Amino acid sequence: MKNAIVTIFVLIAFNYSSADIIYTEPVKNAKRVSVNNNIIIGLDEGIENSELNQLFKVIGSLSGKHDGKVFLTKDKRKIIFTPVRPFAFNEKVEVKISRIKTSAGYENNLNYSFQTEKSKLVWDHKKSLMNETGNSSYSLTEPSYQTDTLNLPQITVSILNNPSPGDLYFSNFPFSQIPNTPYLLIADNTGTVSYYREVYVWALDYKKQPSGLMTYYEYDKFYGEDVNHNIVDSFYCGNGYSTDHHELQITNNGHAFLMSYDPQPVDMSQIVPGGNPNAIVTGLIIQEIDENKNVVFQWRSWDHFEITDAVHENLLAANIDYAHGNAIEVDNDGNLMISSRNISEITKIDINTGEIIWRLGGVNNEFAFPNDTIGFSYQHDIRRIKNGNVTLFDNGNFHTPKFSRAVEYHLDEVNKVATLVWQYRKNPDTYAFAMGSVQRLRNGNTLIGWGNTNPFITEVTPSGNLALEMSLPQGIYSYRVFRDETKFTLNVKMAIEGFYNENTDQQNINDTVTAYLRNVNSPYNIVDSAESVLDSVNLNSNFNFYNAASGRYYVKLKHRNALETWSKKGGEIFSDGDVLLYDFTVSGSRAYGNNQTLKGIIYCLYSGDVNQDGVIDLADLSEVDMDIFSFRSGYNNTDLTGDNFTDINDIALADNNAFEFVTAVIP
Repeated sequence: MKNAIVTIFVLIAFNYSSADIIYTEPVKNAKRVSVNNNIIIGLDEGIENSELNQLFKVIGSLSGKHDGKVFLTKDKRKIIFTPVRPFAFNEKVEVKISRIKTSAGYENNLNYSFQTEKSKLVWDHKKSLMNETGNSSYSLTEPSYQTDTLNLPQITVSILNNPSPGDLYFSNFPFSQIPNTPYLLIADNTGTVSYYREVYVWALDYKKQPSGLMTYYEYDKFYGEDVNHNIVDSFYCGNGYSTDHHELQITNNGHAFLMSYDPQPVDMSQIVPGGNPNAIVTGLIIQEIDENKNVVFQWRSWDHFEITDAVHENLLAANIDYAHGNAIEVDNDGNLMISSRNISEITKIDINTGEIIWRLGGVNNEFAFPNDTIGFSYQHDIRRIKNGNVTLFDNGNFHTPKFSRAVEYHLDEVNKVATLVWQYRKNPDTYAFAMGSVQRLRNGNTLIGWGNTNPFITEVTPSGNLALEMSLPQGIYSYRVFRDETKFTLNVKMAIEGFYNENTDQQNINDTVTAYLRNVNSPYNIVDSAESVLDSVNLNSNFNFYNAASGRYYVKLKHRNALETWSKKGGEIFSDGDVLLYDFTVSGSRAYGNNQTLKGIIYCLYSGDVNQDGVIDLADLSEVDMDIFSFRSGYNNTDLTGDNFTDINDIALADNNAFEFVTAVIP
C-alpha cells in the first residue's frame, strides 16, 4: 500500500458563494505531524452541513482505511475530522477535498499532503524544568499534604508603601536541592498567607481567569478551582501532544489556549555545518481547545520558524530547544500574540488563517525601535494592556551587561514601530535568566515578578517609586506573580434581539456590553461598572468588578442599541471573592418587569434604542432611516442586526418595537 493516500471527500453547502478555504491543519507540505492529529478545514463563511459522516473517506499509505468522527465548530466555520485510530509513523498523507459547494452552486477543490512524525518522543516536563532552572539533581517526592503551616516558605516584606489592594497569587519552588515543600499560595501585602495547597513537584502559573476560575499547572495538565478551591475542571492539549506548564488562557466562550513542546529527531548536519545527525529538536505547538476538549485551532513552529532563528542556542548540540514558547496573549482583535524565549521574538498570529501577521524582536524583527536600541532578549509574559500598549518581562540574557527589566511598548502595527514608553530597572541592576512576569494594575502601578531572583516581587509606581517588595528564602522563587484586584466576578448569559439568530442559536457578532451594579434602594445609585465582550457563540460575558463593597445590588445591562435591562426584582447578593452566574436567556422573569422578548427559545434584550434614552420610538426610527438613506456601513448604533450595514432589516426591527411602545422597565 505504498502509494495509498488519505482522501477526504466533503460535500458542504455554504451560505455565500464567496466562501473560501482559509485554514488547514496540518498545513500543506507539513512535516513531523503527530500521528494522533486531527484534520481541520476552516472557511471564511458559515457552513451548512448535511450528513458529513457519510462524505469522508480516509486511507493512510501505511495505516490503511480510517474511520473518523466529524463535526462542525459552533461558529460553523470549521469542519473537523478526528481519526478513530492513529495514523502510522513516517507516512505521507494526501488530503483531497473535492466538490465543496456554495449555496450558489460554485465549487472549490483542495489537494495537499503532509508527512507524519518518524517517532513519538515524550516530552519530560520534570527534566525540562530542572534543566531550565539548573536543578538537575533535585529529588522529586510525593507530597505529604501538610495540614499545618510549618512548612510554608517564609515571606519577607522589605517595602510596604501603599501598594495596590488585592491578593497575590504565586507558587514556590527551588533552584537547588534544599529542603522545600511546594505550595500554591495566596497572600496579602503583608505576606500573610490566606490560602495554601501543597502540590506535587511544582505548581506553576497560579492565577485567576476572567471568569473567576483559579487555574494552575501541576505535573502534566492545568487544573481549575472554584471560589471554594474545589478542583472543578482540567485543561490539556489534544492531538497526542503533552501539555506544557508555561501558559493557560481561558476566553469568554469557554475555550482554552495552551502550548506543548514537541521533541522530534532532526538531522542537523543538513541544516548547519557540524550539526548532529541524530539531534532531538523541540518545536512549539499552540492549541485552542473548545469546551469539550476538542482541538479547534493548532499552530506549529515547524511550519513557520526556522531552527536557525535561535541564534544564541547551540545548534551543534544533541538536544536543541529552538523556540521555547512561554506566553500566549489573546489580543484585542481576537488574534494571538506568543512569546518565544529562545528566538527573542513576539509573534502575532492570525487566529482565522494561522498565518503570521508580524514578528517583533529576534533575527526576523519587522519593527523599528527608535528609542530602545537594545530591544529585548529571552523575554517572558507578553500582555496587551488597557491603554493599547504591550508589556513584557525582558530577562536580558544577551544584554551587555546582563540585566532584567519590565518594559512597555507602544506598537504602531501599520508602520511597524515599537516605541518604548516606560521601563523599570532596579538600581543596582538585577538579572533573572529564567521566568518572570509583568502585570499593569488598575491604579497605574506595575507588579513585577522577577523570576529566578530575589526580591521575587516588586510593585512600582509609574514614576518608579517602590510600593511593595517581597522575598522568598534563598534559592526559592516563583515562575509568575499575579495580583487579583477583583472584588467579585459576574458571569452573564444574555442575547440581543437583533443580533440573535434563532436558526443558528448564535449572535451574528461578538460585541461589547457594559454591566452596572446599582443600589437596591432609591435612588438606585450606580456603585460599580464593568465591560465585557459578549461571545456570539456561547452568549457568555464575564464582568469583573473592582470597587463595590459586599452587598445586594441590581445588575443593569447596557448595549449600544439595546434597551437597558435590569436583573429581577430584589437584586442579587454579592460578597468579596464571589463568582456569580446570572442567565437572562432562560426566562423573562430574569429581567426586572419581565422586560425581555422571546426569540425562538431564548429571551433577549429588546433591540432598537439607538439613542439610548430608554425608549424605542420615532427618534430611533429617524436615526436608522437617515443612515439607510446615506448607505451607512460598519460598526454603528443603527446596525441592529450586527451585519455591519444599516438597511431595511434594521428599520423593520426598530419599527416593530416602537409600535409596541417598548420602554425600559426599571425600579
